[in-house]
Amino acid sequence: MRLVLDTNILFSFFRENPVRKILIEANQLGLRLYAPAYAIEELRKNKQDLLKYTGLKSNDEIELIMQTLQAIIEIKPGDFFEEYKEKAQTITPDLKDAPFFALALKLEADIWSNEPRLNKQSAVKVMTTQEVRKFIDV
Repeated sequence: MRLVLDTNILFSFFRENPVRKILIEANQLGLRLYAPAYAIEELRKNKQDLLKYTGLKSNDEIELIMQTLQAIIEIKPGDFFEEYKEKAQTITPDLKDAPFFALALKLEADIWSNEPRLNKQSAVKVMTTQEVRKFIDV
């Protein structure tokens, strides 16, 4: 199964929880994970929130985990899904989420997100963590 991860799912990787376990074991679970480069930029812009949320002590720790995360998921630059950006902007409930929708359209993938607002469209399936866990039987 192909999944495009939204920023909140990526954010969850920075502390121990079921999401982190799924991401680490993705290959064995039959998951192919993707994110637009935009999401990594968002994480980097929010390092202070990451430090507060995770209890990590330094930017170096954040960067080390960021490198691990980027080894697990495929990061796709905006030009990879350029031809879907316009369509994504018409279907996304929030324009800041357009890169996730464009990438999902390009890859014919679902989006993994716990944001209820993303379900206010029907062009791309959005799966919650609970639905992903059921799918992989964890």
